[in-house]
Amino acid sequence: MHTTVKKGSALVREYERRINLALDYIRDNLDGDLSVSAIARAAFFSPFHFHRLFTSMTDETLYDHVRRLRIERAANVLLHSPDKNITDIALESGFSSSATFARAFRDHFDMSASEWRAGRGMKKSKKRKSNSKQGKAFQSSLGYSGGRQQFIPQPRRYRMKVDVKELPPYRVAYVRSKRGYEQESIREAYETIFRWAGPRGICGPDTHVIGASYDNPDITPMAKCRYDACISIGEKVQPEGPVSVKEFPGGKYAVYRYHGKPAELGTVFKSLMSDWFPTSGYQPGDAPCLEFYYNDPDKDPKGEATADICMPVKPL
Repeated sequence: MHTTVKKGSALVREYERRINLALDYIRDNLDGDLSVSAIARAAFFSPFHFHRLFTSMTDETLYDHVRRLRIERAANVLLHSPDKNITDIALESGFSSSATFARAFRDHFDMSASEWRAGRGMKKSKKRKSNSKQGKAFQSSLGYSGGRQQFIPQPRRYRMKVDVKELPPYRVAYVRSKRGYEQESIREAYETIFRWAGPRGICGPDTHVIGASYDNPDITPMAKCRYDACISIGEKVQPEGPVSVKEFPGGKYAVYRYHGKPAELGTVFKSLMSDWFPTSGYQPGDAPCLEFYYNDPDKDPKGEATADICMPVKPL
């Protein structure tokens, strides 16, 4: 089933409405629970892929957005409540300690909170002046307006041909990448699984080569992200040595056929989040993303892969 929805449809507006719910929740709870799960619940999204969705639609990571609003709130209080204790302002703005606040404030404004208060926010360094101009242009490009931090949609591309398919369960043998999404480490994981499978006669024409990615590199360091190099196996195959076994339960997935460099797959996930999902009638589901490979990019003359990129979905 191929999904095509016109730009500006009710489905797009529903995504925009839910992102606004997330922004409103963050604004109203700067000193409260701003975990991914809490914000996702407020926006009626699954928390599993919410951070990636938020970043794709606003061009600002969830962590950066929360941190920026907390700092801006504190900066306003510093100016308008000159007798209020700076530590109290920091804690009321959602920072865990005065030391954490001090570092974040200096990074953002290139001065201490006390210097900001003494100069009433006007003693900005040349570096900060430059950053301020960039910041205004950046916020304008995001479509933020005024204090409500409302998300105003920007023109987007709607060129991805995505099919929604029901995938069957897959029992797989896998080796986890030791250094997350680093390409050399992923290559080593696949080499390990094939060295194990080859002598045992496990690989055949019906074997599926599957990559499973679990983490978002916007919030998890690249080397710490979880990635499994997998091959499909029968029920009788048992794990041994460096190889483990698991089962992907199957279900409904958005499937995009990709041709290109493996290292550029991140742009595909971002495009799915920002360009396809808001027009689809679906939202990301609670399962890892899967990559079904149909060739070995190391043996391709251009080093390119042909793969189906599969993102779990559920109704919006």
